[in-house]
Amino acid sequence: MTTRPRQFGKSALDRAIVASVAAMLGFNILVLAQQVQAVPAFAAAPTVAAQA
Repeated sequence: MTTRPRQFGKSALDRAIVASVAAMLGFNILVLAQQVQAVPAFAAAPTVAAQA
């Protein structure tokens, strides 16, 4: 019995899975980039000088 290797990307379901995973990765990278650029509130808040 001969077996032939499975060829991915042939069916519409395979293409839909690849598209959804690519979209999810893209959105995750977009959100991560926004979080890195955001200034944390505690770092932007003015501080009170320490009293002796």
